[in-house]
Amino acid sequence: MASKIPLGINWLDLLTFAAAKDPFLVGLFVLFIFPVIGNTLGFIIITLMIILFVGAIWYFHNNQIFAD
Repeated sequence: MASKIPLGINWLDLLTFAAAKDPFLVGLFVLFIFPVIGNTLGFIIITLMIILFVGAIWYFHNNQIFAD
């Protein structure tokens, strides 16, 4: 299996869903971006992420998506 080695960074690819699932990029975000943005903004971002997660679970449950 040949590995794909990028010659440069496509910055728009960092805004895709695939980039959000990449542990390396998520780790860089948590290590370097979260400490810089401050406690209040970080708290707001984490709160929004929790609300989105709970909303997705509620939506899946009500529409019987992934139901056994």
